[in-house]
Amino acid sequence: MTDIISEQETPEAPEQITVHVISDSLGTTACSVVRAAAVQFDKGSVRVSCLSHVSDIEQVKAYVSRYVTMDGPTAVFHTILEKALREELRREMEAAGIPSVDLLGPAMGILARLTDSEPLNIPGLVVDRDVDIVRQVDARFLDRQV
Repeated sequence: MTDIISEQETPEAPEQITVHVISDSLGTTACSVVRAAAVQFDKGSVRVSCLSHVSDIEQVKAYVSRYVTMDGPTAVFHTILEKALREELRREMEAAGIPSVDLLGPAMGILARLTDSEPLNIPGLVVDRDVDIVRQVDARFLDRQV
């Protein structure tokens, strides 16, 4: 006896999406975030393309016109330090109908308010630079008595 599988029962391959990482440095931070999110979905369903060392919106426009197609789902994740360039990038993506995620701007804004100072805005600084982790707690052990 032969099993007949209707089209409704045939599992569809997940549609592959492309996430474009745009960075004013190497793009390592943004790629790490995208990869951490992508691992939660079917293997191979997320591809990453990276534009690094961005210094002006014209470079972004050239990259988008050459590499960003609307043939399938796409998004932009970016780590741009300069506020004006971040805002220009957001406007460009909005105008093109491309969802975008600013990975550093909100965090830097909160830290600027809390420290009452402006960020250095120097691309490429080593992430471990002068940041002390005062405590790292494993939540699985919080309810245990010490």
